[in-house]
Amino acid sequence: MLDLEKEDIRRVAELAFDWAQLDDKTIFISGGTGFIGQFLINVFKFRNAEHGNRINVISCSRRVIKSESHVEYIAHDITQPIKIDRSVDYIIHLASNTHPKQYAQDPIGTITTNVFGTHNLLSLAAEKKAERFLLASSVEIYGNGTEAPMKEDYCGYIDCNTTRAGYNEAKRVSESLCQSYRTQYGIDCVIGRLARVFGADRKNDTKAIAQFLNKAVHGEDIVLKSLGKQRFSYCYVADAASGLLKILFDGANGEAYNISDDDDGDTLGGYASYIAGLAGVKSIINVQNDVGASKADYAVLDCGKIKSLGWQPQYEVKEALKRTYDIMSQWK
Repeated sequence: MLDLEKEDIRRVAELAFDWAQLDDKTIFISGGTGFIGQFLINVFKFRNAEHGNRINVISCSRRVIKSESHVEYIAHDITQPIKIDRSVDYIIHLASNTHPKQYAQDPIGTITTNVFGTHNLLSLAAEKKAERFLLASSVEIYGNGTEAPMKEDYCGYIDCNTTRAGYNEAKRVSESLCQSYRTQYGIDCVIGRLARVFGADRKNDTKAIAQFLNKAVHGEDIVLKSLGKQRFSYCYVADAASGLLKILFDGANGEAYNISDDDDGDTLGGYASYIAGLAGVKSIINVQNDVGASKADYAVLDCGKIKSLGWQPQYEVKEALKRTYDIMSQWK
């Protein structure tokens, strides 16, 4: 792990949360070997090693990793019922297909991992009488967006008669399941609606920003598949992790919270040009019909609600893009 990656983990791990609340507790994380999941686990490991906490983690994913002190990795398909023979105090549901290529190649898995997975994990929460269930939802629940920053009470338009809509609708149903389990079983639930998350991910992420960074790092021109006029919210992985932790600790039961870095007014094309400039390559427009791409043109999140809890992103978007580029450049 590189120094910048370690610094990101340290900065989140040393935020002023009530970390003692997690001592001798077990956190079940679906998608624990994924991008955000592994970051969160590294934060918990840092707390244990550097601050003497006693946070136990069960990481559930389809990938097998050797277990270590306080972290047990188990392989399981969360579309199937989950049986755990010990106590579970908190559940963080992160597992999901999260980028366009996955939506296009596995649209059924995109829906079932979210909907069946959420149902099975909420059922586990009910069985274990978990203290809190945290669902990682998405800006995609707002559909095509609106012309103003979106608050949590906005319900956007989604053309449900498309394959691409499977992700959006599955996240909406997952949120509805959380509310249903609250009503029927008394589950304590919070929801984090993440903006487009980026960072130095070693797996093949096909989201636009990830593709731009990958091209730049390899000295290749960046290709925009649209005119690049879209305005989106973005969230650096460290800020995504700190936002999720904030609502895990301090969010109100039943509430959803937008999580993103502050909007700097730039467009997708503007970020492409900025990343290209870091590498000294060109940004080229080559409009294509990408069936997995979002149909939204303006999807900017209003994060006033989570900020009212005292949360602030630690990074600006361009600062985080530069940070990501520097980390990825050292991988070669």
